[in-house]
Amino acid sequence: MLRDVFVRLASTAAALARLARDLMIPRGCAGCDMPDRVLCGDCTALMTEHVRFDLPGTLTGEGLACGAYRGPVRHAVLQWKDHGDEECDGPFSRLLADLLTGSGRLDGRPLLLVPAPSTSRSMHERGRWHMRQLTVRMASRLKRDGYGDIAVVPLLRTVGAGGKSVQMSGAAQRAQRLDGHIAVTRRANATGERRQVVLVDDIVTSGATMRYCVDALRRGGYDVLTAVVLAHTPLRRVDPEPAADGNCRSPHPR
Repeated sequence: MLRDVFVRLASTAAALARLARDLMIPRGCAGCDMPDRVLCGDCTALMTEHVRFDLPGTLTGEGLACGAYRGPVRHAVLQWKDHGDEECDGPFSRLLADLLTGSGRLDGRPLLLVPAPSTSRSMHERGRWHMRQLTVRMASRLKRDGYGDIAVVPLLRTVGAGGKSVQMSGAAQRAQRLDGHIAVTRRANATGERRQVVLVDDIVTSGATMRYCVDALRRGGYDVLTAVVLAHTPLRRVDPEPAADGNCRSPHPR
């Protein structure tokens, strides 16, 4: 109760600060700063270059990303996520809705969208639960597109996890931060919930954190169809190093 009140107050303060900023500084595209655009056509196109990634534990065995987390896409997601550009909720929710409906995974059953959890510290610093707001907008978009029986339920929460994800030095540390710290707020067998469950998140790197979320949902009795995210971080590729005999060694991850 007190946590919800605090988050609402922080969100109001953050919104007033953003309003003052926007009155003084005209906005540009979140990805490339093109004047008078929330997300320009070129940056939107980069977020329709869909990426599939392995996601064990889901019914489809994979997750879906709008685009690759680099260049303008990376800039746009960070502007929205960590710099309060809530106007991106509109185009981002539309991109996620189109990604899901175009995947061919939906079979007409009722849909349950589950936003990825955020720590209390992250919500305090951002003044909002950014994934919940985005998921609600995504559900509204899907309803307008004719997918009527949709619910958004924040089934996942963090327990005892500390540190902001962007402050971690790499994917391994970000994943370790949430290992064992994701819990389900209610079990499926206690609510009679039998919907297609889709997890919604912003960025996937190694996929470890998302797997923790899927595992927690499965332990709670939910069957997770797939996950949709805004951006997927491409794996770093290392050029093979020449051996002393002139042959190339196999590339290895750093």
